[in-house]
Amino acid sequence: MLVRSTAACVFVCASSLAHAENAAKSAIAGHSPPAELAASAGAPSTQPFVGDDPVAIRNALAKLPLKAGAPSLSERVRSLVHIPVGGKPHDMNLAKVGLDRELTFVIPASYGILYQSSTHRLTVDVDLAGDDVPGLIQLQKTVTGPRGRHLVVAPEAKAMGYVQHIDRIELAVGERHETSVKGHVALSQALFDETTGDFAIVLKCGLTPPYLTEAREHSDPSNDEPTDITTRTSTLHATIHAIWLVSPQRNIVLSKKLHLSK
Repeated sequence: MLVRSTAACVFVCASSLAHAENAAKSAIAGHSPPAELAASAGAPSTQPFVGDDPVAIRNALAKLPLKAGAPSLSERVRSLVHIPVGGKPHDMNLAKVGLDRELTFVIPASYGILYQSSTHRLTVDVDLAGDDVPGLIQLQKTVTGPRGRHLVVAPEAKAMGYVQHIDRIELAVGERHETSVKGHVALSQALFDETTGDFAIVLKCGLTPPYLTEAREHSDPSNDEPTDITTRTSTLHATIHAIWLVSPQRNIVLSKKLHLSK
């Protein structure tokens, strides 16, 4: 189970007090706080956006006697139904490792966000799928080991140490294979400038059967790719409850009205 640090709690309290003080000063001066800040004040938006660790979740699920096969029809139907926070988990084994709760994944958004200063409108069109596995949201990808392209011929690649291990953790949501996050946000020029172009997508979701599936693939060195490659793909199965656009720089929520699309 992931434990939140005392320092983070202190930061949240300080941030909340700061927001309250600023709001009070604005009220005294006869001015309302900006809409973007007013929307986030008093909400979880003042919390530091530190998401759950996909590797830790995978490792915890791998130790449990969960179903590894395809979900049944009833399980697929349940996965399409909204599961409120605090709802009963389908498999009580999840409670043993603290995963019978809402999970939070924070994914940096380095592209797909366009701001129009003339209309103070932020357009979000971010594809969360990786280049390797379409239809799944890529939570993490780690590549270890050197690549032998242009450095060695295929028969000698493995002996020369050109061996790579690729570890991918993906998120499967429903059966529509939607991975693009889209939406529009009204944002003042001043607040946009303060974000310094630093944005992230926050996914709030809960695990659904079969929770975790895994696949391993090995490819021998070839003339096109003279590298011995072993790939592990772990897929977490979940239902998304909410999608936020956040500014990690400011620790505030810019929008809670984003949606998934193809």
